[in-house]
Amino acid sequence: MAEKKIDLSSIKSKGFLPQRQENMFSMRLKVVSGNLDAEKLRAIADAAEKYGSGYVHITSRQQIEVPFVKLEDIEAARNELEKKGISGGSAGKRVRAVVACQGNRVCRNGLIDCERLACIIDKKYFGEAVPKKLKIAVTGCPAACVRPQDNDFGIMGTVKPEVLEENCVGCKRCEKACKMGAIKVVEDKASIDTEKCILCGACIAACRKDALRAEKTGCTVFAGGKAGLRPKQGTKILELAEEKQLFSVLEKTFDYYRNEGLEGERLGDLIERLGIERYLDAIGRSPCDGDLS
Repeated sequence: MAEKKIDLSSIKSKGFLPQRQENMFSMRLKVVSGNLDAEKLRAIADAAEKYGSGYVHITSRQQIEVPFVKLEDIEAARNELEKKGISGGSAGKRVRAVVACQGNRVCRNGLIDCERLACIIDKKYFGEAVPKKLKIAVTGCPAACVRPQDNDFGIMGTVKPEVLEENCVGCKRCEKACKMGAIKVVEDKASIDTEKCILCGACIAACRKDALRAEKTGCTVFAGGKAGLRPKQGTKILELAEEKQLFSVLEKTFDYYRNEGLEGERLGDLIERLGIERYLDAIGRSPCDGDLS
């Protein structure tokens, strides 16, 4: 009797990645923004002992994988975890799970709610078919702990500081807090060098006299980055964008990638092939503007 051929494409679409060992698979599980409650963690641990080798692997993109799942156990493992509200991760030519730091829900430096944004993006786009794969990262501030510049689409919380001179007493706390040398106190008044300012908000957090405040909080957006054998830094396409702008650009980016991308081509390679001006035109902004048209 002929041996039944394994449909690897179908198996990968369910989040099971073939290992180097024959008929062994690593079960990738979807984790949005790196957050899992304790109940789901226990369910994954139980599945790892029952169907794997008793351990899990945390990937570089905040996902969880259970290695050494046998071919014959794939459906049972998948069904058991889905009953606990845990779905398979994405692989192949699809939108991957969104990575995010803890943002302003937890981190003292966080400027935006990364988990909320990540969940909105995930709900709308996760698993969508694209020419190659598309990775999205959301980070809370310019410390950029989840490397938004190295993703196909990166979102970074930013804030524009404003000096209220009438409140400034020249204490220099803001000057000491700024690692970029963008703020100086001259004649007992703080002054911001906008060319050096990276919009991190450290000066605002350091001020004790309400002499610095957020003039505007938003998102800096990067497109076309990637890691891998031929790494590429993403291009900054928006600064201090409002949420409406952010999602408008993201939707137009998806349309552009699906319509213009070649089979197996990453977004950054598409932008390089056709030129940044064509991409900017497609998303509705000009190279010389900071805002959407």
